[in-house]
Amino acid sequence: MDKILEKQLYDSFYVHVPMQIDESRSVETVAEQKKVLHATNLWDGKDLSPWTFDGEGTAEVQDGVLIMRTGSRAEHWPDEEVRSVDAQSGAYATFGSLIARLNVQGMDLSRGNRIWFKIRPMCNGLHSPIIRVGFTNNGKVKIPDAYSREGFNAINLKNHEWNVCTWEIDSIAHDKIEEISFNVHRYGKEVSSADDLCFELCDVQLQQVEALNVVHGWQCAPETIVYSSTGYWPKGEKTAVANTACTRFSVEDAETGERVFEGPVETIQNVHGTFQRLDFTAVEKEGAYRLRMGDYRSKPFCISQDVAKSTVWKLINFLFCERCGYPVPGKHGTCHGDVIAHHNGVSLNYQGGWHDAADVSQQTVQSAEVLQALLEMAVTIKDEDHALYGRLLEEAGWGIDFVLRSRFGDGYRATGAAIRRWTDGLIGNMDDCEARVHNHSFENFVMSGVQAYASRVFEDSDSALAWKCKDAAKEDYGFALERFNAVGLEEPYMSEHTASASLSQYYAAACWAAVQIFESTRDEIYAVHAAEFASKLLACQDTGEAGLSIKGFFYRDESKKTIVHFSHQSRDHIFVQAFYAISKALPNHPEKVHWEKAMALYGEYLKQLTQYTAPYGMLPAGVFHENEAQDADTFFVLHPTVQHQREQQNYLEQVRGGIALGNGYFIKCFPVWFSYRGNSALHLSMGKAASLLGLYFDDQSLKNIAREQLYWTLGKNPFGQSLIYGEGYNYGQQYTALLGETVGEMPVGVQTRGNEDLPYWPQANIATYREIWTTPVGRWMWVAADLMKEDLR
Repeated sequence: MDKILEKQLYDSFYVHVPMQIDESRSVETVAEQKKVLHATNLWDGKDLSPWTFDGEGTAEVQDGVLIMRTGSRAEHWPDEEVRSVDAQSGAYATFGSLIARLNVQGMDLSRGNRIWFKIRPMCNGLHSPIIRVGFTNNGKVKIPDAYSREGFNAINLKNHEWNVCTWEIDSIAHDKIEEISFNVHRYGKEVSSADDLCFELCDVQLQQVEALNVVHGWQCAPETIVYSSTGYWPKGEKTAVANTACTRFSVEDAETGERVFEGPVETIQNVHGTFQRLDFTAVEKEGAYRLRMGDYRSKPFCISQDVAKSTVWKLINFLFCERCGYPVPGKHGTCHGDVIAHHNGVSLNYQGGWHDAADVSQQTVQSAEVLQALLEMAVTIKDEDHALYGRLLEEAGWGIDFVLRSRFGDGYRATGAAIRRWTDGLIGNMDDCEARVHNHSFENFVMSGVQAYASRVFEDSDSALAWKCKDAAKEDYGFALERFNAVGLEEPYMSEHTASASLSQYYAAACWAAVQIFESTRDEIYAVHAAEFASKLLACQDTGEAGLSIKGFFYRDESKKTIVHFSHQSRDHIFVQAFYAISKALPNHPEKVHWEKAMALYGEYLKQLTQYTAPYGMLPAGVFHENEAQDADTFFVLHPTVQHQREQQNYLEQVRGGIALGNGYFIKCFPVWFSYRGNSALHLSMGKAASLLGLYFDDQSLKNIAREQLYWTLGKNPFGQSLIYGEGYNYGQQYTALLGETVGEMPVGVQTRGNEDLPYWPQANIATYREIWTTPVGRWMWVAADLMKEDLR
């Protein structure tokens, strides 16, 4: 084990306290060292005359410092929160904010690409201070944008000390800046918090700096290499991407400097441009290495069968810190005891599992899917790493407790709560939140499958819990089947990440769940049900009906009129997951040949997709048709927060911005999306399909595709940044809102700008693309579990 990781684990008591952050490898540390070519002071520090203020609180100037004071919470919902979604019932509301606006009109701001300032939070008892910076631009491109995403940056701060903050804004329109704003959000009080918040601000500048970060497009920085900065598996392809005139590169031993491999720099031209590809697949010996190309020398990375373990430990760290209803040292106390679910005359405390994201909301199905990933990883390494196995099982135990407790026992369960604040734990006052309660078949199918799988994993360590998991699985599957037979596809119900599920996804979830219960009970009725749903799912796959050279994707139902798409949450793996499970469980079934054919067809689909993002390995979003822009009903399901009529033309432009296949079809590297952007869940879910198919068919090409989804998150992307904070190199702050920067956090993912189909990753911590989220953490671990099985064969 790497010595640094070994010390991190020892110091964290194998993650029973949060891991310490190594800031020396962060984007922000590098940014502070950049050369400043020009600076304009935006406030002289004399008085409040350039400032205006909104919200509750006070402001004064002392010795050149602006001092802002406000309360941690309020006893009423501010007007702007009452107008927000469900605020009057206490859902998804904060206690408002105090906003300081600095008027900079009339100043010469012709030179500048970075906002720079110093700020000191003086907030007793607050674990994770945060300031949301923003600016307005009144030039040709208006900032903020229509969704209030572009033009804001929520920066995490250290309490009781001066923080130097930088924000590179070159990619954001800033030709006519009129105002800089500083927003103190009032997220309520967790156990340790005081009643008041205080922030001290000074030295606000617009700077011009050199060596800006790459944030847009497919091309990485000149004369650099982007690679998986944690490392690579010994098996499979090992490649990196460069932007260089060099014709040769080498691989060196990181300790001795000895050259162990030398090869040509291959030039690739495609629709995205001209790129250089470095292939060092031949290096299979485990060890620590560097890449050298001209004057460039990479940071050390490893080639090891254990390459994923470092990341897995850090993902466990993040999940531990996201526990809801649990006191996490240095992060938060026991939380959300006053989030209540009511049903049929009884109530339950809806706390447990893991917070959904930075806003500390909850989604039961999301916790269940994270739980499934933990369990699969535990099964993979059970006989190979006792310490990691034990810790995975412990964290999974926290998840299964929540999944079981969310049940009312009659098909209804607490399914989610949009919170966005710390609550005081006192039941009956204004900051309580009411959890959503549903009896919907899709959730119950998923839950029953997860519970059945858990029953087998926990059998050795907790037979009583295993019995309950099996019993609940059978009950929930029965409820799901009854509901599905009566209702079929549910009417859209917003605020749930399952609301966009298609009928084909219902079939897949039902098939997979039935297989899991069959594996746990050996009751043949579940095998019968699984085969019936698999037959329905087969009828939803494109086998050439679209008339394209690329096929194998799935439609929303048997009519084959509308292709399955995802724009935020994604379950693209669910189709393969169902066919894989039933083929393994029923090896002698006469329909197996058809299930295998469907899997093989989808595998070919994934292989064909990879050419459209070469030389990177990130899987594209898939096949789209321009007529989709006219489908108002499906639009509402996939994009519930925006109006179809207003965005129809933008939808069409986004589709046509893809790569044309003919007859109105296009390949999109990124989805059609609007307010909700970020593709981690999308490409990792497709990566899970690739890893399952790679295992089933022992197909190295598909295993390589799966590995590439993980490599993308670890730095093999145009920005050369690890998207997993604290892992590898060059990781940046993310939008953590209430939790603070945490080792192992992952964002919703890389976005696009406007209607483009190009990767965009600006240094601006804001929802949704840079918002931390448990879904990609689970998906990453899910893919890695399959790839590690390959190594342990």
